[in-house]
Amino acid sequence: TFTLAVEYIKHLIINPRAYRQILAVTFTNKATAEMKERILTQLYGIWKGAPSSEAYLERIKNYKLKIKEEGGDRLTDGEIRQRAGMALQYMLHDYSRFRVETIDSFFQSVMRNLARELELSPNLNIELNNSEVLSDAVDSLIEKLTPHFSPCWHGSWTTSTSASATTNAGTYRMR
Repeated sequence: TFTLAVEYIKHLIINPRAYRQILAVTFTNKATAEMKERILTQLYGIWKGAPSSEAYLERIKNYKLKIKEEGGDRLTDGEIRQRAGMALQYMLHDYSRFRVETIDSFFQSVMRNLARELELSPNLNIELNNSEVLSDAVDSLIEKLTPHFSPCWHGSWTTSTSASATTNAGTYRMR
């Protein structure tokens, strides 16, 4: 997450309104929240000169950023700090355009935007039936493993969502 946050901040230093064109994608909601918090915290830290943000400032300085409209000279520490503050203020006042989201939420938004072209209902609601997906995955795995078992075994696996399950994946039983 450090590298991704540095890359994101680097683009904001070059153009403090770049958050409008950037989409950062993570795997989990927790990672999404962490990434947003880290970007905002580090922008603030760089702007205010917080010691906890020095590693971010140093990495950004290593890019030797130049801004075309400012004559092409390398940015000074003060200019980087000023631009971090500008980016932070823009983002906080236009927070809905600060996009860090999970892969699945990104694809759901793409599906919703393409609903008409795909001839789907405009009230599209995408749900994942975890137990069915898990059952299909286990069945597929068992089918691949079946030749390795003795020929006398003819069972199949199903998933159960019993209350006594010890994992989120459920329990398995032969039928």
